[in-house]
Amino acid sequence: MKKHNALLLLIPILLAGCESMSVSECKVADWGRVGFADGSRGDEERRIAAYTEDCGKAGVVPNAKLYRYGWDQGIVQFCTPANGWREGTEGHASKASVCQGQAGFVGFSRYLEAGLQVHKTQEQMHHNASESERLQKRLEESKNDDEKKDLRADLRQLDRDQVRLRKRMTEQTLLGP
Repeated sequence: MKKHNALLLLIPILLAGCESMSVSECKVADWGRVGFADGSRGDEERRIAAYTEDCGKAGVVPNAKLYRYGWDQGIVQFCTPANGWREGTEGHASKASVCQGQAGFVGFSRYLEAGLQVHKTQEQMHHNASESERLQKRLEESKNDDEKKDLRADLRQLDRDQVRLRKRMTEQTLLGP
């Protein structure tokens, strides 16, 4: 029964982590600055809906007009080629939609796509490194000569693939801002 009570006590704490803003933050929020901060991080404009819901519980109604004004200013700072590259190399493909219709969309999306290619190459290189480690362990444990021969061939192929991927990575990195 104690475990059940402990879980019940954790529920409000876990749910509080889902709030967009605390009651005290709602009461003192500068909605223009909140919008600017969200926009400059590349958050969706519709985040105001979460603030409206959470702050409504505290009897506070966010100023949507000020929020939008701030968000419009912030999103301009976010939708740049440099941020597109950063978001892409981190694998954040979904950020493209937030810049759609913005003045910087073309540059942002071009570098986002280039960054996503770098991210994909990095993931393949990490996968190959893990696979190489796995095969190397199998090779060390193997007693069968035919199996060892096959494992060595697989390791050589992975090495060739890693060389190719490093070359691709160098070429892709040159496409960055």
